[in-house]
Amino acid sequence: MAKSKKRFTADISTSKKNIFITKSADETRELGRLFASFLKKGDIVFLKGDLGSGKTTFTQGVVKAFGNKGYARSSSFALVNEYETGNDGVKLFHMDLYRLEPSDIWSIGIEEYVYGENISLIEWADRLTGDAKNDNTWSVDIKAGGETREIIIKKRV
Repeated sequence: MAKSKKRFTADISTSKKNIFITKSADETRELGRLFASFLKKGDIVFLKGDLGSGKTTFTQGVVKAFGNKGYARSSSFALVNEYETGNDGVKLFHMDLYRLEPSDIWSIGIEEYVYGENISLIEWADRLTGDAKNDNTWSVDIKAGGETREIIIKKRV
């Protein structure tokens, strides 16, 4: 008898700090997919973690949950990738601030992305100086250890 594949599940709350352990890229994507159900127009998601920690992998799950048939790629060289959601014209903006100096970030017009009616996922958000918060801000901190990831999701208030 073949073993059945165990499905990753997570219980995400908007009122507490959520700590999850994922043991594969697929589980990290699945957590992103589950998290996407909490996102709405105007949300900003700050993705934090070292190089290779899984920020883009998590984002791939979010993008897929919104019905985008494309594959979310790292936005390191494009700075911003835009994805349709099929949800009343709402778009997902996936940004990567790694290659920018903190003093340069506001000069690229980032406020047009983060203060609109869309959803912004920002990698290397710690480089974002100033106040880019609103009532719809999330923090996703990813710590990698081999194939295992500790992912902390928190609604910022």
